[in-house]
Amino acid sequence: MSINAALRLMAGTVILISLALGTYINANWYYLTGFVGLNLLQSGFTKWCPAVFFFQKLGLKAEACVSEGMSVHQGLHIIAGSVVLLTVAAVMVLAMPANLLIITAVVGVSLAQSAFTGWCPAMSVAQLLGFKKTESA
Repeated sequence: MSINAALRLMAGTVILISLALGTYINANWYYLTGFVGLNLLQSGFTKWCPAVFFFQKLGLKAEACVSEGMSVHQGLHIIAGSVVLLTVAAVMVLAMPANLLIITAVVGVSLAQSAFTGWCPAMSVAQLLGFKKTESA
């Protein structure tokens, strides 16, 4: 498993767990969901995530962009992070119906499954937007 796959698995899992906790325990757990979205968004632009250090210590390998520009993984992080932040903000700040968080759950499931399959819809969107493919380092 690559570092990018591990990040997607962790992000998707935390999104799903925090949504469940927010739904069944206390709505304040949605702030954790929003934090994951914010972290995804910033890592899309900076190529840095706090979890990368731990994944490197576990021996996971990074993937390199095959050409200049932003990688499809960065595009995926930007797209997923934006969707998560927008939906959580709409529910928590704008008091929109919590059913909107179903979109966030779909993003979480998509991120988690992509760690194993190597593909999620946001990757295709990122490629269409011009983000570059990666290869194992």
